Amino acid sequence: MISKRRLSKSDNKESLTEDASNTSKQPLSKKTKKSHAYNEVEENDSAFVKLLKTSGIILKRGESQNQLAVDQTIFQKKLFQTLRKHPSYPKIIEEFISGLESYIEDQDIFRNCLLSCERLQDEEASMGPSYSKSLIKLLLGIDILQPAIIKTLFEKLPEFLFESMNSDGINMPRLIISQLKWLDKVVDSKDLTTKIMQLISIAPVYLQHDFITSLPEILGDSQHADVGKELRWVSTLLPS
Repeated sequence: MISKRRLSKSDNKESLTEDASNTSKQPLSKKTKKSHAYNEVEENDSAFVKLLKTSGIILKRGESQNQLAVDQTIFQKKLFQTLRKHPSYPKIIEEFISGLESYIEDQDIFRNCLLSCERLQDEEASMGPSYSKSLIKLLLGIDILQPAIIKTLFEKLPEFLFESMNSDGINMPRLIISQLKWLDKVVDSKDLTTKIMQLISIAPVYLQHDFITSLPEILGDSQHADVGKELRWVSTLLPS
């Protein structure tokens, strides 16, 4: 498991605020790289791309959906076992996450990873539901990856807090937060609670309401008391 240093509330809030301020000032053209050719398969030598491919995910360039060649549960189990049994474990986790972070630097690619995958297997052969989760949602379902994936998502969020809705009608902050809803298990619920509260404290008003109303779908019942305390703290920071 990747080690994490817990920052104070004030340090974290200042860091998130600075990230949001800096990214909101950047021209969109600088944050979105040139789109890849439409419908091409992503091929490179990174551990991230290779491990996904061997586990059943085919990454697509451009606006095409990423493809899921096996059942969702089978993909998660195979990737978990591959990572856990890798000769360089746990170092391979850091390498995998680093590859993910590099891959989603392109905003179009990041958005694609937050949208549903295309299913390639027959419906009758599937053991899961008829819909396919996004790549990010699938990775969040793997315990040894979840804390690092959550950290990555909250580092990306400030880039989109003060941007208008995409031309396709997608609101990126809402789409990112939706990945955290209804997870079968939250590995570190206290850390997730803290991250969400820090985000609420700097988000635009219209997003603050969305994030707060999403909390019951993200956090377990055991965290409700902590959430109440954090919300009272956040309310003291919000403009009256």
